Amino acid sequence: MFKFFKKSIEKPEMIQTNFEIELTAAVLAYELARSDGKITEDELSVLITEIENIAEKVGKDKQEILKIIEKYSDNSVSFYEFVEDINKSYSKKEKLNLLKFMWQMAYADNKLDVDEERLIRRMADLIKIKDIEVLKLKDLFKPNIL
Repeated sequence: MFKFFKKSIEKPEMIQTNFEIELTAAVLAYELARSDGKITEDELSVLITEIENIAEKVGKDKQEILKIIEKYSDNSVSFYEFVEDINKSYSKKEKLNLLKFMWQMAYADNKLDVDEERLIRRMADLIKIKDIEVLKLKDLFKPNIL
């Protein structure tokens, strides 16, 4: 999916696969942050942390990776390519980690927008994760409001 980076990575296949997973998660998280019409500083902070991890692994600048994510997001029409790659390449554990990251992103600003939840639940359904598991993950990141 992200051929740009495949050429510049000269590491074992396992590292490339992990990188692809992390980059896919970052693009989906960016989409999630944009889903309510604005990206808050808290959401951007969570995303930048993930981008810094990716940048370190591939030897690129985090701003360069952010620009690539933004460009890919702007040019992306549907989730089909993501879903296809995820279902083909991810283990169940990796799918659950992706959803954890998406919930973390959704709750970064301490509120859950209806569009954010809809997007996560739609993605979970497309990658064949049961609703009960999705709700358990959601509870991990839900702010404790008394």
